Amino acid sequence: MSEASTKAVGEDPAKTDRDNLDRLLKIFNGGTGVNLGSPVRLPEHGRRRVTINDTKPLSSTLLPQRVKTFYMDPRIDMLTRRDTVIIPNVPTKSARARSMIGGTPITKETAIALRKITLGSTIHSFSRDWRKAALIFQDESTKYPFGLQTHRNGARAFILCFQGYLLKHLLFGRQYASSLATRNALKPSDFERRKALCSAICEILWQAGCQSRCSLCLLQDSAFFDTDYTYRKDGLTEMINLYEFKKYVDLEMFVKRHLSHFEHENSNGCITLLYSIILSRTIPKIYEDMGIHENPDKVRLLADNEDCVPALINLLLTGRATQYYHNGNIIYDKDGHLLPHPLPGLKERSQIGMLFFDKNEDDDERTEVGSMLKTPKSPIWLTLVNNQWGLLFSNNHDLVSDWRVEHHFTLYYYTGLLQNTYTVINIETLRLPKDKHEKNPDEDWGHTRYNRRFRVKTAVARKIEEEKIPPLERCILTKWYGANVDWNGVHPFV
Repeated sequence: MSEASTKAVGEDPAKTDRDNLDRLLKIFNGGTGVNLGSPVRLPEHGRRRVTINDTKPLSSTLLPQRVKTFYMDPRIDMLTRRDTVIIPNVPTKSARARSMIGGTPITKETAIALRKITLGSTIHSFSRDWRKAALIFQDESTKYPFGLQTHRNGARAFILCFQGYLLKHLLFGRQYASSLATRNALKPSDFERRKALCSAICEILWQAGCQSRCSLCLLQDSAFFDTDYTYRKDGLTEMINLYEFKKYVDLEMFVKRHLSHFEHENSNGCITLLYSIILSRTIPKIYEDMGIHENPDKVRLLADNEDCVPALINLLLTGRATQYYHNGNIIYDKDGHLLPHPLPGLKERSQIGMLFFDKNEDDDERTEVGSMLKTPKSPIWLTLVNNQWGLLFSNNHDLVSDWRVEHHFTLYYYTGLLQNTYTVINIETLRLPKDKHEKNPDEDWGHTRYNRRFRVKTAVARKIEEEKIPPLERCILTKWYGANVDWNGVHPFV
């Protein structure tokens, strides 16, 4: 046997295949060399798969604030149970954060813009109350398992806005509605209420993004950039990973898989949702909605006590960050003089409405709430009564579409607090006296539209009579003037 044949017999077959493949690739590429990244692997089915790595470095992103669109892969192994929403099968928060793939790390420029539009500067950070705020459900054994827990802090109004959309999907989000299903909607299972919460989050974000796109923020374990004198670290904003969606189906699937990021007390759930809504609307559009023409850095969405300003409330309810509750644009003041800039208002009916009353305001200078908020598409109203937030809702959808239903109906009032959480109120707007001679002819009574009577002998006496009415009842009268409100034996606590 010759020397050449002996060398061919003792040669490694894998090495020979690799040399042959290298020669073929050189011929295919016109004689230029290639970099074979990993050795050729032979899968079980017998096909060879070659990995070719590009040795050129990746070019830096020209727009650091641009967020890549995130698409969900429905083939990821998920754990499905009857009593909960689809969630990722990971044990801890850290493991859950490491398991997330995709997204775009936040840049320092975006973090500075978020801190300025929320708190006014990059020096101040969120208080402990906002950091602890999350979308936590009440216990299922209570009378209100549909409700979210709130506390007397600035995040209360923020949580109640999500509560309103949650109730909308619980009460009116069923494909086949019936009276029995509507009555049982206020006693949902854990699966039903978490599913409604996912739908509420998706609707608010998608509405803020003009029904075409939205962004969602999730926290990671470490910061994405180094801080300097222009930015003070708060342990939250610099750890955000951004996800942008252009399909509602992808957003819904992503929220279902990561709902636990917004449900725990120490998850900073409300803050990440606040950032998500701001980025969904985009900061330039927020300034445009607010009608800010000068010094936009002085405008913020949280007040000094970290309460939600009207612009943030309108952004949550309508998807537009207008600073006022009235309809349309006001171009003249109360004296008829032309304003330097129009006061922008609401342009269409909102999904969730709002009612407002403040006893400290004068009768001639009360805050105007337009019909776009007083008559929403769903019979759910966020209420602000003497700086106390609450939620009024009805399980009869015809209340906002049929005037005959307004003659006699029932409203539910929910606050989410540990005390004075929930009550049922009966409203009667068409009340006729049983006896036509019931009125005392010696007294001069003034009649309203629905026969609610006040003494009108003097203006002082009338004011005293009005002050005897509970504040929440007076707030209801701004929508149904002259109605009779029955608290069903409960002492008015608002």
